[in-house]
Amino acid sequence: MTRVFCFGGAHIDRTARCKAAFVPGASNPVAVETTLGGAALNTAFNLKRFGHDVYLISTVGDDSEGARVAGALSALELSCEGLIHRRGQASANYTAILEKTGDLVAGLADMAIYDGLTSAELLKAVEEISVSPPLSGDFAFLDANLPAGVLEDLTSHYSSQGLRLAAAAISPAKVGRLSSALKNINLLFCNQAELAALSDVHLEDEAALRHAGASLSAEQGISILMTRGANGLLHFDQGEITAYPAHPAKVVDVNGAGDAFAAGCLHALMLGVQIPDAITFGQATACLTLETKSSTASGLTAALVSERLGR
Repeated sequence: MTRVFCFGGAHIDRTARCKAAFVPGASNPVAVETTLGGAALNTAFNLKRFGHDVYLISTVGDDSEGARVAGALSALELSCEGLIHRRGQASANYTAILEKTGDLVAGLADMAIYDGLTSAELLKAVEEISVSPPLSGDFAFLDANLPAGVLEDLTSHYSSQGLRLAAAAISPAKVGRLSSALKNINLLFCNQAELAALSDVHLEDEAALRHAGASLSAEQGISILMTRGANGLLHFDQGEITAYPAHPAKVVDVNGAGDAFAAGCLHALMLGVQIPDAITFGQATACLTLETKSSTASGLTAALVSERLGR
């Protein structure tokens, strides 16, 4: 199977679910759960469960949270060789505040450890993994937790090596880090708020957002998958726009659903599936994750996704 090298976030997710409707500016009773997270880690976990050879390249601190990330990689038989350990630093963490319904109220990200990463040490980390170097035909997945210069360097390097590249926008605050890397990327995963931030248009102006997505895909030669929650998603490709309706799901927790969508799409594309069916497979993968309390569905398999699709 095609190998996938995932660069970016690998940290602890804390989910604080409100026990009643969220009230701004007040103390809200919550139930807190802690799981593993990070777009690169979640995507790597999902692809591993689909049977791919996956390698995670990230960084953690010398604390209990970093040890937990490393332990989880080992438990899933994912190599820890690409994990850079930072002495004297705290591992990254993310806290999601959820409505009682499972919808996101706010996300709080402490990701300072990623800001110190350099292209050289990430490339060195890849070299230290006990496999042959990334080859033409392999996939690289990167998330915008990494610094802008690193994203540009890595995408330029691996694009020139013939790898196929996909990227995750992460948040409106971070998507701009991908601006200089877009020319090297084949596929961008984002939501409508992230595309609005990247294109400098108002989120509420749907016509402007559609125009921005179509223009960006044509100018950069990139395929863009923009999710819209219950409104489905839009696929921008070479200036063309295709809409896909949302799949029904009993939402428990939205955390990790976008990463599951990305993993499902990439899995299908690596099997040679055309983009419309790959999108559908990704949507079904996301639904299975939406219906769990974790950022990844532990029992995920390709067969389970196909069953969800009635295949």
